[in-house]
Amino acid sequence: MITLGFDLRALQYGFKAHKNRGIGVYARNLIQRRRLAPAGLSIIGLHDSHYEAHEPLEHNSTPYRPVRVPFPRGIVKDYIWQNVIFRLSAQASVKNSEVDMIFFPSHLDTPPWLRVPYVVCAHDMIQAALKNQLYNSLKHRLDIARQVSALRGAVVITAVSEHTKKDVIRFANVDPDKVHVISQGVDADFRPGVTGGLARFDLPEKFILNVGGIDWRKNMNLLFDSFSALVKQYPEYHLVITGDIESDPQYIRFTSSLKEKSLEPRVHAVGYVTHQELVSLYNRAEVFFYPSLYEGFGLPVLEAMACGTPVISTNRSSIPEVAGKAACLLDPDEPESFTQALISLVESDAEKARLSKAGIDRAAGFSWDRCATETYKALVSALA
Repeated sequence: MITLGFDLRALQYGFKAHKNRGIGVYARNLIQRRRLAPAGLSIIGLHDSHYEAHEPLEHNSTPYRPVRVPFPRGIVKDYIWQNVIFRLSAQASVKNSEVDMIFFPSHLDTPPWLRVPYVVCAHDMIQAALKNQLYNSLKHRLDIARQVSALRGAVVITAVSEHTKKDVIRFANVDPDKVHVISQGVDADFRPGVTGGLARFDLPEKFILNVGGIDWRKNMNLLFDSFSALVKQYPEYHLVITGDIESDPQYIRFTSSLKEKSLEPRVHAVGYVTHQELVSLYNRAEVFFYPSLYEGFGLPVLEAMACGTPVISTNRSSIPEVAGKAACLLDPDEPESFTQALISLVESDAEKARLSKAGIDRAAGFSWDRCATETYKALVSALA
């Protein structure tokens, strides 16, 4: 019997911001399906006892083995603890025969120089890929080096897309044979016909939806320019944006851009939304407009398609792998094409219906059960 330790810190409040984002969604769906692991593989959750652990404990998780250090944890910055000292706890949990190997559902959470068997999932290589444009500080460069170290030391790597696999090989210089591409799934809650539970937002009848934050790679200027052109012809439309954007370093630029384009009354930044609210927002939206320049997978595109929402996005990074021909994918170097596509789409009920059906059919091919089954099979191969 092989015992796999499943790192569940992504499901703990206080540990980064994963819990309600893509990495948390991924970890949650896999641990919920550990019954799909092949015979001979036992899976136990592992969590950090210094953070709340309500959700990990629902999966019978156990804390990482504590280690003795010559100073209290409280006086050490959390970043240093998680990236330097935490590896001692992880190593102790393996060396004391609690688990044979650890699975980190994100390589971002893997401490460097870990000296026990471990496997990781790579969701993206955004910092390395956009180093010159966005992530070029000393801290970012150290972070990239830490990520590369974590990937090189892994016995097996799963990647959420072919695009991410290529980036892992390119930036970490790892053996391509140890990188397994396993697409994510989409939760069954994302389906057509769910529109309730949005009373607290007081939303307009017709709106374009954008989710996922406002950082540089999300291409907000293109979004605003296209939307601004739309409302000149169709003033009844509004734009709804989700996410905790007020804490984003780009927030001041975001609000300034709204003022410059006189869009303030038409843009609704609704903040963090719950899972069920997000499902309803996709269903209520006329169009999901997502001009992102880089995605490791593109889960919002898949979620929108599953709800039957017509999607306009880019032909960059992994998005074509997810959307196929079920969305309108355009070159972000030709911004005028997005404006034309958005106006054409809101004018054509037939095209909206076509994209809606195509999206639902496409999304049906992405399953969390398949993702979990293939992932656990790949992890077993790490100890073969």
